[in-house]
Amino acid sequence: MKNRRSLMISTMLMSAMGVGNVWAASCAVTDCAALGYTESYNSSGNCLKCPFGEAYNCETGYICPEGYTQECTGENMTGGVGEACNGKYASCSCSSGLMWNDGACGENCPIGSILFNDFTCSDDVVSGKTPIGVVVYKSDDGKGGQALALNSLGSYKWSTEYVDISGLTNYTSASSASQDVASCENSKKIMAAGNKSKYPAVWAANEYKTEGTSAGDWCLPAAGIFTSYYNNQSVINTGFSRAGGTKFTTSTYAWSSSEYNGSHAWYSRFGSSYGLNLYNKDYSYEVRPVLAF
Repeated sequence: MKNRRSLMISTMLMSAMGVGNVWAASCAVTDCAALGYTESYNSSGNCLKCPFGEAYNCETGYICPEGYTQECTGENMTGGVGEACNGKYASCSCSSGLMWNDGACGENCPIGSILFNDFTCSDDVVSGKTPIGVVVYKSDDGKGGQALALNSLGSYKWSTEYVDISGLTNYTSASSASQDVASCENSKKIMAAGNKSKYPAVWAANEYKTEGTSAGDWCLPAAGIFTSYYNNQSVINTGFSRAGGTKFTTSTYAWSSSEYNGSHAWYSRFGSSYGLNLYNKDYSYEVRPVLAF
Protein backbone atom coordinates (compact mmCIF):
# COMPACT_ATOMS: atom_id res chain seq x y z
CA MET A 1 0.00 0.00 0.00
CA LYS A 2 2.87 2.38 0.89
CA ASN A 3 4.65 1.78 -2.44
CA ARG A 4 1.39 2.32 -4.35
CA ARG A 5 0.82 5.66 -2.59
CA SER A 6 4.39 6.84 -3.48
CA LEU A 7 3.86 5.86 -7.11
CA MET A 8 0.60 7.76 -7.25
CA ILE A 9 2.23 10.89 -5.87
CA SER A 10 5.07 10.61 -8.40
CA THR A 11 2.53 10.16 -11.19
CA MET A 12 0.62 13.26 -10.13
CA LEU A 13 3.83 15.31 -10.09
CA MET A 14 4.77 14.20 -13.58
CA SER A 15 1.29 14.99 -14.87
CA ALA A 16 1.39 18.45 -13.34
CA MET A 17 4.63 19.18 -15.21
CA GLY A 18 3.21 18.10 -18.56
CA VAL A 19 5.48 15.10 -19.02
CA GLY A 20 4.01 12.82 -21.72
CA ASN A 21 4.58 9.20 -20.77
CA VAL A 22 4.40 9.28 -16.99
CA TRP A 23 5.02 5.57 -16.45
CA ALA A 24 8.05 5.57 -18.74
CA ALA A 25 9.46 8.72 -17.12
CA SER A 26 9.09 7.43 -13.59
CA CYS A 27 10.74 4.15 -14.51
CA ALA A 28 13.52 5.29 -16.87
CA VAL A 29 14.15 9.07 -16.64
CA THR A 30 15.62 10.45 -13.42
CA ASP A 31 17.43 13.47 -14.90
CA CYS A 32 15.78 16.54 -13.34
CA ALA A 33 16.68 18.83 -16.25
CA ALA A 34 15.21 16.39 -18.77
CA LEU A 35 11.96 16.41 -16.79
CA GLY A 36 11.77 20.21 -16.82
CA TYR A 37 13.30 20.97 -13.43
CA THR A 38 15.96 23.44 -14.63
CA GLU A 39 16.18 26.05 -11.85
CA SER A 40 18.64 25.89 -8.95
CA TYR A 41 16.60 27.86 -6.40
CA ASN A 42 13.05 27.89 -5.05
CA SER A 43 11.39 31.28 -5.43
CA SER A 44 9.30 32.04 -2.35
CA GLY A 45 7.66 28.59 -2.50
CA ASN A 46 6.43 29.02 -6.07
CA CYS A 47 8.50 26.18 -7.53
CA LEU A 48 7.98 22.42 -7.68
CA LYS A 49 10.93 20.36 -6.48
CA CYS A 50 12.31 17.54 -8.61
CA PRO A 51 11.72 14.19 -6.86
CA PHE A 52 15.20 13.02 -7.95
CA GLY A 53 17.40 15.90 -6.81
CA GLU A 54 17.85 19.53 -5.76
CA ALA A 55 16.25 21.22 -8.77
CA TYR A 56 13.01 23.12 -9.34
CA ASN A 57 10.44 24.09 -11.94
CA CYS A 58 8.63 27.35 -11.34
CA GLU A 59 5.07 27.70 -12.61
CA THR A 60 4.92 31.47 -12.10
CA GLY A 61 8.47 32.37 -13.12
CA TYR A 62 11.64 32.16 -11.10
CA ILE A 63 12.95 35.16 -9.14
CA CYS A 64 16.73 35.16 -8.67
CA PRO A 65 18.36 36.24 -5.43
CA GLU A 66 19.24 39.93 -5.24
CA GLY A 67 22.36 40.90 -7.15
CA TYR A 68 22.16 38.46 -10.05
CA THR A 69 22.25 41.11 -12.78
CA GLN A 70 25.44 40.46 -14.78
CA GLU A 71 25.64 38.62 -18.09
CA CYS A 72 29.48 38.79 -17.88
CA THR A 73 29.99 39.40 -21.60
CA GLY A 74 31.32 42.96 -21.34
CA GLU A 75 34.77 44.44 -21.83
CA ASN A 76 37.60 42.49 -20.12
CA MET A 77 35.09 39.99 -18.65
CA THR A 78 36.02 36.32 -18.93
CA GLY A 79 32.87 34.69 -17.54
CA GLY A 80 30.70 34.51 -14.46
CA VAL A 81 31.72 33.65 -10.91
CA GLY A 82 29.82 30.72 -9.41
CA GLU A 83 26.52 29.38 -10.74
CA ALA A 84 24.28 31.39 -13.04
CA CYS A 85 20.69 32.22 -12.22
CA ASN A 86 18.48 32.59 -15.28
CA GLY A 87 21.66 33.19 -17.29
CA LYS A 88 23.02 35.94 -15.04
CA TYR A 89 25.65 36.18 -12.30
CA ALA A 90 26.27 38.27 -9.20
CA SER A 91 29.86 39.01 -10.28
CA CYS A 92 32.21 38.30 -13.17
CA SER A 93 35.78 37.12 -13.58
CA CYS A 94 38.18 39.50 -15.29
CA SER A 95 41.19 39.44 -17.59
CA SER A 96 44.62 39.08 -15.98
CA GLY A 97 45.67 42.15 -13.99
CA LEU A 98 42.12 43.43 -13.53
CA MET A 99 39.61 43.10 -10.69
CA TRP A 100 35.81 43.09 -10.43
CA ASN A 101 34.57 46.32 -8.89
CA ASP A 102 31.25 48.19 -9.11
CA GLY A 103 29.91 46.14 -12.02
CA ALA A 104 32.99 46.35 -14.23
CA CYS A 105 36.49 44.93 -14.66
CA GLY A 106 39.01 47.59 -13.72
CA GLU A 107 42.49 48.06 -12.33
CA ASN A 108 43.64 45.37 -9.91
CA CYS A 109 44.06 46.72 -6.37
CA PRO A 110 43.89 50.46 -7.18
CA ILE A 111 45.13 53.06 -4.71
CA GLY A 112 42.67 53.31 -1.84
CA SER A 113 41.44 49.72 -2.11
CA ILE A 114 41.53 47.40 0.90
CA LEU A 115 44.05 44.54 0.82
CA PHE A 116 42.82 41.32 2.45
CA ASN A 117 44.58 38.36 4.04
CA ASP A 118 44.21 36.35 0.79
CA PHE A 119 45.91 39.15 -1.19
CA THR A 120 42.75 40.17 -2.99
CA CYS A 121 41.43 43.72 -2.96
CA SER A 122 38.09 45.48 -2.82
CA ASP A 123 36.86 49.02 -2.33
CA ASP A 124 34.99 47.86 0.79
CA VAL A 125 35.09 45.08 3.40
CA VAL A 126 34.21 41.57 2.20
CA SER A 127 32.53 38.97 4.40
CA GLY A 128 34.88 36.15 5.35
CA LYS A 129 38.05 38.11 4.59
CA THR A 130 40.33 40.03 6.97
CA PRO A 131 41.56 43.52 5.96
CA ILE A 132 45.31 43.85 6.52
CA GLY A 133 46.12 47.12 4.80
CA VAL A 134 45.15 49.82 2.32
CA VAL A 135 46.88 50.26 -1.03
CA VAL A 136 48.81 53.53 -1.02
CA TYR A 137 51.11 53.01 -4.00
CA LYS A 138 50.95 51.28 -7.41
CA SER A 139 53.93 50.46 -9.60
CA ASP A 140 54.23 52.15 -12.99
CA ASP A 141 53.15 48.99 -14.82
CA GLY A 142 50.10 48.67 -12.56
CA LYS A 143 50.85 45.04 -11.73
CA GLY A 144 52.12 45.52 -8.18
CA GLY A 145 52.10 47.98 -5.34
CA GLN A 146 52.41 48.52 -1.62
CA ALA A 147 49.76 48.53 1.10
CA LEU A 148 50.14 50.40 4.37
CA ALA A 149 49.24 48.60 7.61
CA LEU A 150 45.94 49.62 9.19
CA ASN A 151 47.52 51.03 12.34
CA SER A 152 50.78 52.21 13.86
CA LEU A 153 52.98 49.77 15.76
CA GLY A 154 54.07 52.46 18.21
CA SER A 155 57.02 54.86 18.36
CA TYR A 156 60.62 53.79 17.73
CA LYS A 157 63.96 55.41 17.01
CA TRP A 158 65.25 55.16 13.46
CA SER A 159 68.66 54.31 14.93
CA THR A 160 70.59 54.66 18.17
CA GLU A 161 73.80 55.61 16.34
CA TYR A 162 74.71 58.09 13.65
CA VAL A 163 75.99 56.03 10.74
CA ASP A 164 75.73 56.71 7.01
CA ILE A 165 74.61 53.24 5.92
CA SER A 166 76.61 51.71 3.10
CA GLY A 167 74.63 51.22 -0.11
CA LEU A 168 71.65 53.27 1.12
CA THR A 169 71.04 56.31 -1.09
CA ASN A 170 71.22 59.72 0.56
CA TYR A 171 68.26 61.87 -0.50
CA THR A 172 69.17 65.49 0.14
CA SER A 173 65.82 67.10 -0.78
CA ALA A 174 62.16 66.31 -0.20
CA SER A 175 61.57 66.29 -3.97
CA SER A 176 64.22 63.61 -4.52
CA ALA A 177 63.11 61.59 -1.47
CA SER A 178 59.56 61.63 -2.82
CA GLN A 179 60.76 59.45 -5.72
CA ASP A 180 62.08 56.69 -3.47
CA VAL A 181 59.67 53.75 -3.36
CA ALA A 182 62.20 51.00 -2.55
CA SER A 183 60.73 50.22 0.88
CA CYS A 184 61.91 46.63 1.26
CA GLU A 185 65.23 47.16 -0.51
CA ASN A 186 66.03 50.01 1.88
CA SER A 187 64.87 47.99 4.87
CA LYS A 188 67.17 45.08 4.05
CA LYS A 189 70.18 47.40 3.82
CA ILE A 190 69.38 49.00 7.17
CA MET A 191 68.90 45.63 8.89
CA ALA A 192 72.20 44.42 7.45
CA ALA A 193 73.90 47.33 9.24
CA GLY A 194 72.83 46.24 12.73
CA ASN A 195 70.34 44.50 15.00
CA LYS A 196 67.12 45.90 16.45
CA SER A 197 68.91 47.54 19.37
CA LYS A 198 70.70 49.77 16.84
CA TYR A 199 67.88 50.13 14.27
CA PRO A 200 64.60 49.69 16.20
CA ALA A 201 62.19 51.17 13.62
CA VAL A 202 63.07 48.95 10.67
CA TRP A 203 63.22 45.82 12.82
CA ALA A 204 59.79 46.57 14.31
CA ALA A 205 58.36 46.78 10.79
CA ASN A 206 60.13 43.57 9.78
CA GLU A 207 58.77 41.61 12.75
CA TYR A 208 55.16 42.66 12.14
CA LYS A 209 52.73 40.01 10.90
CA THR A 210 48.99 39.62 10.27
CA GLU A 211 46.60 36.91 9.22
CA GLY A 212 47.92 35.76 5.86
CA THR A 213 51.42 37.23 6.35
CA SER A 214 54.52 36.35 8.33
CA ALA A 215 57.36 38.19 10.03
CA GLY A 216 59.71 39.36 7.29
CA ASP A 217 56.93 40.21 4.83
CA TRP A 218 56.50 43.81 5.98
CA CYS A 219 58.96 46.68 5.55
CA LEU A 220 59.62 50.25 6.67
CA PRO A 221 58.06 52.48 3.98
CA ALA A 222 60.27 54.49 1.66
CA ALA A 223 59.65 58.24 1.63
CA GLY A 224 57.94 58.11 -1.76
CA ILE A 225 55.24 55.84 -0.34
CA PHE A 226 54.26 58.62 2.05
CA THR A 227 54.25 61.08 -0.86
CA SER A 228 51.89 58.79 -2.79
CA TYR A 229 49.61 58.77 0.26
CA TYR A 230 49.93 62.56 0.53
CA ASN A 231 48.86 62.94 -3.11
CA ASN A 232 45.87 60.57 -2.78
CA GLN A 233 44.64 61.30 0.73
CA SER A 234 40.90 61.35 0.01
CA VAL A 235 40.57 57.88 -1.53
CA ILE A 236 43.16 56.32 0.83
CA ASN A 237 41.50 57.75 3.93
CA THR A 238 38.18 56.34 2.72
CA GLY A 239 39.86 52.94 2.51
CA PHE A 240 41.18 53.20 6.07
CA SER A 241 37.78 54.28 7.33
CA ARG A 242 36.03 51.31 5.70
CA ALA A 243 38.71 48.85 6.83
CA GLY A 244 38.65 50.05 10.44
CA GLY A 245 42.15 51.51 10.27
CA THR A 246 43.67 54.84 11.29
CA LYS A 247 44.27 57.53 8.68
CA PHE A 248 47.25 59.90 8.65
CA THR A 249 46.71 63.51 9.70
CA THR A 250 48.98 66.56 9.61
CA SER A 251 50.32 65.48 13.01
CA THR A 252 51.09 61.86 12.05
CA TYR A 253 54.86 61.50 12.05
CA ALA A 254 56.08 58.09 10.88
CA TRP A 255 59.62 57.06 9.94
CA SER A 256 60.50 56.18 6.37
CA SER A 257 63.41 53.98 5.35
CA SER A 258 64.87 56.80 3.22
CA GLU A 259 68.10 58.29 4.54
CA TYR A 260 69.27 61.91 4.35
CA ASN A 261 72.75 61.42 5.79
CA GLY A 262 74.47 59.75 8.72
CA SER A 263 72.44 61.64 11.33
CA HIS A 264 69.06 62.35 9.65
CA ALA A 265 66.29 60.41 7.92
CA TRP A 266 62.97 61.31 6.29
CA TYR A 267 59.57 60.96 7.99
CA SER A 268 55.96 61.65 7.05
CA ARG A 269 54.65 65.12 7.71
CA PHE A 270 51.53 65.94 5.74
CA GLY A 271 51.75 69.62 6.63
CA SER A 272 54.91 69.91 4.52
CA SER A 273 55.59 69.72 0.78
CA TYR A 274 55.60 66.16 -0.60
CA GLY A 275 54.27 65.07 2.80
CA LEU A 276 57.86 64.76 4.06
CA ASN A 277 60.31 66.25 6.51
CA LEU A 278 63.55 65.09 8.13
CA TYR A 279 64.87 64.77 11.67
CA ASN A 280 67.56 63.19 13.82
CA LYS A 281 67.63 59.40 13.59
CA ASP A 282 67.69 58.96 17.36
CA TYR A 283 64.25 60.55 17.80
CA SER A 284 61.17 58.35 18.25
CA TYR A 285 58.45 58.51 15.57
CA GLU A 286 55.69 56.10 14.61
CA VAL A 287 56.33 52.92 12.63
CA ARG A 288 53.65 52.01 10.05
CA PRO A 289 54.84 49.07 7.90
CA VAL A 290 54.06 48.41 4.24
CA LEU A 291 53.53 45.15 2.40
CA ALA A 292 54.56 44.73 -1.24
CA PHE A 293 52.18 42.72 -3.44
